[in-house]
Amino acid sequence: MKTKTFSRILLLSISFLGLPIAADSKTPSKKGTKIMIAPKIAVVDRRRMLAQDPQLLKDDMVVSHEWRDLVTKLQETLKPAQAEFTELQKKLQEKGKELEALQKSGVSSKEALQKKYQEEGAPLEMRLQQMYQQLQGFSTSEQNKINNIVLPKIKKATDEIVKSQGWDFAINEEALTSTVSSGSRFNITSDVLQILNTQYAKDKAAKAKAAPAK
Repeated sequence: MKTKTFSRILLLSISFLGLPIAADSKTPSKKGTKIMIAPKIAVVDRRRMLAQDPQLLKDDMVVSHEWRDLVTKLQETLKPAQAEFTELQKKLQEKGKELEALQKSGVSSKEALQKKYQEEGAPLEMRLQQMYQQLQGFSTSEQNKINNIVLPKIKKATDEIVKSQGWDFAINEEALTSTVSSGSRFNITSDVLQILNTQYAKDKAAKAKAAPAK
């Protein structure tokens, strides 16, 4: 039932876009009338192939292996900076509690508390903000580099499957609404992944073979 709903919604969408829709094969046509053939539409789940969830990254059948290796390498690169950022957060929280305790005790004047914050709390807060911006900027830049490596390969593999299996084109599963299911027979994600991961394994083997012996 869901598959039929998916097909009807896609055909209505294509009709809205002005693309040709096939007449029902059971519907008789007048002599000389040209019957257009409905496009065969495949679905590919790009979000699944580019998953970042730690559990999904462990599953060889779910993600692009090249994507996994690149993302894992980036995560390892970010770990020291993230640990430093977490430590700064703790220090700032502790300093905030210290200032709050002094304020409640009444032993320090408002001016003294402000001076202590400017000398001890403000530098930590500024450093934390700077580090956050640096981490965000670096992470975004590196993620874009990974996307630029992997996304063209996904497109190439998708095009190959679309051509070899006789589909007219493929759409990203994210384009479907949550109430529509494409059905497994439309989904070519596993086929695309097989091409991606097979080629990546070959490239890694060739690179390892060409590398100078240590």
